[in-house]
Amino acid sequence: MPYHLHLFCLPPNDPSNPKCRGGKSSWPELVGKKGSEAKAVIQRENPAIDAVVYAPQDAIVTDKYCCNRVRLIMNCDAGCDYDNATVFQVPIVG
Repeated sequence: MPYHLHLFCLPPNDPSNPKCRGGKSSWPELVGKKGSEAKAVIQRENPAIDAVVYAPQDAIVTDKYCCNRVRLIMNCDAGCDYDNATVFQVPIVG
């Protein structure tokens, strides 16, 4: 999934910025769920999230905080079917 150019990203670990919209920010109940199901739940429970990004469990990701992004760390190898792979760790906004 490509990143949106209109993402409002903040310096690392700074969710206190007042420009960040409120809403649910973590989903521990989604660990073990399929990627497509997790994505739908996140977007339903926090409409401010417009970028749900899949990544394999061994991915190296930036520490740049984005108010409207959630990474789904998936239990699969590169090239797997992310929609049907399972969520490996708690999804959080950032």
